[in-house]
Amino acid sequence: MKTPGVVLLLLWSGLVVVAAESGRTNLQDEATVAATTQEKSKPDIHTALREMSALIAEQRVELRYTKTQMEAMETRLRASEDEIMNLQKRNEESKVSFSVSLEPNTNRYTGPFNTGTTLVYKHIITNIGNAYNSNTGFFTAPVKGVYDFSFYIYGQGNSNHMGAHLRRKGTNLVMAYTVLDRGFINSSNGVSVLLEVGDVVDVFLPANHRILDNTNHHSTFRGHLLFHV
Repeated sequence: MKTPGVVLLLLWSGLVVVAAESGRTNLQDEATVAATTQEKSKPDIHTALREMSALIAEQRVELRYTKTQMEAMETRLRASEDEIMNLQKRNEESKVSFSVSLEPNTNRYTGPFNTGTTLVYKHIITNIGNAYNSNTGFFTAPVKGVYDFSFYIYGQGNSNHMGAHLRRKGTNLVMAYTVLDRGFINSSNGVSVLLEVGDVVDVFLPANHRILDNTNHHSTFRGHLLFHV
C-alpha cells in the first residue's frame, strides 16, 4: 500500500508533465501563428510593391505626356512669336509713301537738254520708308507689291515741248505731255504697277523738253505702296 507522500509526489509530477506539455503546445501554437502571419504578410508586400510599380509607371507615362504637351505648346508659342514678328515687319515695310517736288525754294526751268535725263526732285514733302532718293531721283521698291505713282508737270507755253515719262527700270510706262504757244500749262499722269524688290521708278525728261517749278511746287512726283504680293 502506497503512502500518502508517494501519492502526492506522483500527482505533482503529473501536473509538471501536463504543464510542460501545455507550454510546449502553446509555444508551438504561437510559432505556427507567427509563421502563418509572416506567410500572409509576404503576399501583401508583393501586392504593395506591384501597386507602387504600376503607380510609378503611370506617373512616368503622365510625365512623358505632359512633357510632350509642353514641347508642343513651346513650338506653337515660338511659331506665334515668329508670326507676330513677321506681321510687325510687314507692317513696317508697308509704310511706304513719298511726295516730292522739283525745286525747294527757287523759280526755274529744268531743260531742255540735248539728251534725256532723270528728273531729280529735291524738295522732300514726305518720304516714309525712305524709298525715294533725293540725290538720284529714283524710287526703289523695298518690298514686292503693287504701287501707285503719279506725277505733274508745269510750264509756260513757248516753242519748247513740255513732257516727261514715268519709267520702271528704264522702260516707259506712261507719259505726260503738252505744248502751247503762250500761257501757263500743266499735265499729269499716273499708274499702278507691280514691282519686285529693288525695282526702280523715276520720272524721265526727254531730250528737248523742259518743265518749270517754283516755290508753289507745281511739278511733283508721288507714290505709295498699295498692298504686298
